[in-house]
Amino acid sequence: MTFNEHFNKIYGERWSRLREALAAEDTGKVLLKNPFGAGYQDYSLDEASLFPARALDVQPGELVADFCAAPGGKLLAMIFSVQGESRFLASDLSPGRVQRLKAILHDCLPPEVLTRVEVRKADAARFGQRLPGQLDRVLVDAPCSGERHLLHSAKELARWSVKGSKRLAIRQHSLLCSALDSVKPGGRVVYSTCSISPIENDDVIERLHESREGQFEVLKFAHEKGEATRFGWIILPDTAGCGPIYTAALLKTSR
Repeated sequence: MTFNEHFNKIYGERWSRLREALAAEDTGKVLLKNPFGAGYQDYSLDEASLFPARALDVQPGELVADFCAAPGGKLLAMIFSVQGESRFLASDLSPGRVQRLKAILHDCLPPEVLTRVEVRKADAARFGQRLPGQLDRVLVDAPCSGERHLLHSAKELARWSVKGSKRLAIRQHSLLCSALDSVKPGGRVVYSTCSISPIENDDVIERLHESREGQFEVLKFAHEKGEATRFGWIILPDTAGCGPIYTAALLKTSR
C-alpha cells in the first residue's frame, strides 16, 4: 500500500486538504519567551508542540523526565513554566542530538537552573528498570514517522511503508512502558508524536492497555485547537494551522 493510499483510507476526503497543509512550509511558529531575563535566548517552535508540555502539568519541586528531549523545545517549555524550580532528567540516544540539546540549554538557562537539569545520552526504554517508581512525571515525545517531514523529502517518502510505521510503534510502546514503570503511583505520563498515523498514536495506547492492564488511566483533556481521538487529542494543520501533534495523558494508578 502506498503512502497516499494508506492515509486516504484513514482520512477519506479530508486527506487531500491535510496533505496540502502538511506539505506547506512550516506555519504556526510561536516564540517561547524566556523568563530568566536579558542574556538568555527565547526559543521558536511550532505552537502545537507546546501542548504535550502543558498536558504534563509540571509542578515546582518535582522530578521530571523528558525521554526523547532533543532538540529541547518541550523541555524548555516545562522548565520555563516552573521558573526552573523542578529537577529534570533529559535523555536522547544520539550523541549529536545530545550535544545540540546541551548547547540550547546553555543558551537559554542560567547556571543555577542548569544544575537542576541532567542530560544523558541513554536509552530511555531502560529507565523503567533503572528508575522504578522514582519519577513524578515523564514526557515521551517519541521518535515517529514524521509525515510532514517525509513530504519534503522524495527519498524519505519513497522509503515509507506501513511495516516501517509498525516497527516504530514497537519502539514507542517500549518507551511508554518504561515511562509508566518509572513514575510513582499518582504520577503522570504524557505520550506525544508528530505523526498523523493511528498506528503510532492511539494504537500504541491500545497496546499499553494490553501490556499494562490496570496500571493506568487515560486522562481526558481538550485544547482550543485540534480534535479528540480514542485516547488522546490530535492537532492537525489543515484545521489548526499548526502541528501535527498527537498527545495522550496517562495517570499511573498502581505499581
